[in-house]
Amino acid sequence: MVHVKPSLVEEVSQDMSSSLWARSIFGILSYGVHHFSAKQNAQKTTVEDVSDIKDFKKILRTKNNVLVCYVTSLKQAAHIVKIFKEAAEVVKGQGTMLLADCTGEAKKMCRKLKISPEPYILKHYKDGEFHKDYDRLETMQSMVNFMRDPAGDIPWEEDSTAVDVIHISDAVSLTKFLRKEARPTLVLFYAPWCGFCKQLKPEYAAAATELKGNSILAAIDVNRPENAVIRQQFNITGFPTMLYFESGIQKFVYEGENNKNGLVGFMKNPSKPPEKPKDEDWSAVESDHFHAMLCSFTRELQRERSVLVMFYAPWCGHCKKMKPEYEKAAATLKVEKVPGIVAALDATKEPTVAARYNIRGYPTVKYFKGGEFCI
Repeated sequence: MVHVKPSLVEEVSQDMSSSLWARSIFGILSYGVHHFSAKQNAQKTTVEDVSDIKDFKKILRTKNNVLVCYVTSLKQAAHIVKIFKEAAEVVKGQGTMLLADCTGEAKKMCRKLKISPEPYILKHYKDGEFHKDYDRLETMQSMVNFMRDPAGDIPWEEDSTAVDVIHISDAVSLTKFLRKEARPTLVLFYAPWCGFCKQLKPEYAAAATELKGNSILAAIDVNRPENAVIRQQFNITGFPTMLYFESGIQKFVYEGENNKNGLVGFMKNPSKPPEKPKDEDWSAVESDHFHAMLCSFTRELQRERSVLVMFYAPWCGHCKKMKPEYEKAAATLKVEKVPGIVAALDATKEPTVAARYNIRGYPTVKYFKGGEFCI
């Protein structure tokens, strides 16, 4: 047999063919791996499917913040499932979000729990027990807010009675709003925990409805950490604070009555409040029945068996309204010879003491017994 040596051209041709073949195979394999990986990543989700009652109870024992989306039709519930999964990505590590298909694998579990969603229902479990049905807006942000504070009040911006109040979220939004709004505007700066703010909200919302079309009543939660810059910019030192604006320019502080009629009357005829005479320093007022505590706070608490302390700020309107009643109560206790003292502390002069007892608003009244905080 005669072996004919391939020519150089043939060798090169064969090498190129082999190389092209190898590259083609590698390309196909690479595409397959990439496609499979992408598909796997697309299917990854923070939401867990739950179908077994034992597994579900185990989750409740080990997780203290669980929201479950029960569905009877994944097709009909597609929009809420999408929102649910988006929210789960945001609250990862802060809460657990589960999906249960009550017509599929979770049918027995749903039957045992006596849950028959039409076509879906969201239920929250706290510390291993059923807490409440989800009662917020069906948006990703609302769901995230709920999971971060499931026991908290419904955010004011989600309250159906406050739809005529312009709710502002942050400093950027506030700047844009004031820049474009030419109508007379009152902005309420509030904190969710503030008792006086809670009392004001329904009155403020009612006033916003009556003034709709002519004036603007807006509100912003400045208790959020990201809104600290707003408190500094507008010198917000207490809650609630209301500032009046014209063409985006701050004119003055609202100091009228905190009710619908007062707000409506002011907005129909806005005017700068008259200058008030400077209040006398409450701690300088001599009184046998009222004891103003300053630098000797700890010593006074230990000396007296029973002490009721009002933490106040000189500029606080609610504190000013409370002072006469507080002094009357002190006088009554003295006449009736009730043991202990009624005291007051200017928290703006003693910020260390105020911080020690977590004083976040004024007035705040706390009761001490034997030098220790009780109520």
